[in-house]
Formats: sequence, C-alpha cells, structure tokens
Amino acid sequence: MCYITYSFIKRNEWGNPLFIIEWGEKMELLESIKEMVLPLIEQNDCYLDDIEYVKDNNEMYLRIYIEKNEGYLDMDTCVAVSELISDKLDETDPIKDEYILEVSSPGIEKPLKTFEQVQKSVGEYVYAKFKNPKAGLYEVEGYLKSVDNQELEFEYLVKNIKKKIVVNYENIQFIRLAVKF
Repeated sequence: MCYITYSFIKRNEWGNPLFIIEWGEKMELLESIKEMVLPLIEQNDCYLDDIEYVKDNNEMYLRIYIEKNEGYLDMDTCVAVSELISDKLDETDPIKDEYILEVSSPGIEKPLKTFEQVQKSVGEYVYAKFKNPKAGLYEVEGYLKSVDNQELEFEYLVKNIKKKIVVNYENIQFIRLAVKF
C-alpha cells in the first residue's frame, strides 16, 4: 500500500495548484519503483513499510521507509539498503527529474496508514484522533486492546483510572504509534 501526501502539489503565484505529474502517473511510478526495490529490501531481512514521492521545500523527495522483519532497523542495514536502492535507481533511471532519495525507518511514532497496520498493532500504545467525538473525546492516547471487525477498543487513563472506549475505524481521522512517558 502506498501512502501519497498532498505535498506533491506545487502552487503558482496565485496559490492555485499545479500538479508536478498526474495522479495516475505517480501511482504507476511508485508501483514500478516498489517492484524494483522490494527484492533489495527483502535480501537484507527487511520489509517495505511505505514509499512516497513528494515535494518538500522546493525539492522532490523519493522516501522509502523500511523495517526489519525481526527486531529493530540498525544504521548499517539502513545504509546497505539505501546504497543498493540508489544503485538500482541510477541504473534504471525511473525518475527523469532531480530528486533526493531518503531511505529510513518510519520512526518510533509511525503512522498506521492502513487497517492491516492497525490490526497488527493490537497491544501497542497509540495516539488516535477521531473525525467525530466519541463519548466527549476528540482523541485518545492509550493501548489498542483489540480490533473486532471495524471496531477498535482503546484503553486509556484518566487521573490514574483505566477507561475503555470503542471506536469504529471509519471514525479514525489519524492513528499512529505513540511513546508512553
């Protein structure tokens, strides 16, 4: 699953959007890059978490997020995968314009962009923002206790008292892993 942000939109002097490349072309480009880099990532005991091609501070970035299959991604593995991907992209040249390649972990507060990622995060400490308030809450930070069909159960603390709330996945505006202090 590719996650595309709106930062690939360039604006003219009046603030109107000018698309760098068409949406369909961008999806095809990301899919072809994904097919190229997957074997390189997998041969280093990693998996592709996400890929995006975005404009940020007047520069185009190809960002590839990887994770270790077991354990945590270390710097040596990240550098090795980055060099392999860079060589492959130089060889095949799928992006004709200038861009910056970034290969990294999605980070400790990784956004959960798909329902499958949410399901795999049961038991994790998360932050979720709701589209519509539920039980007077617009957001919750706590443990994702279960996912049953489309219903997500969170356990959180209010003044050291454990509370639970069930929210339908359709009502989740944003969810990510969180760090508990």
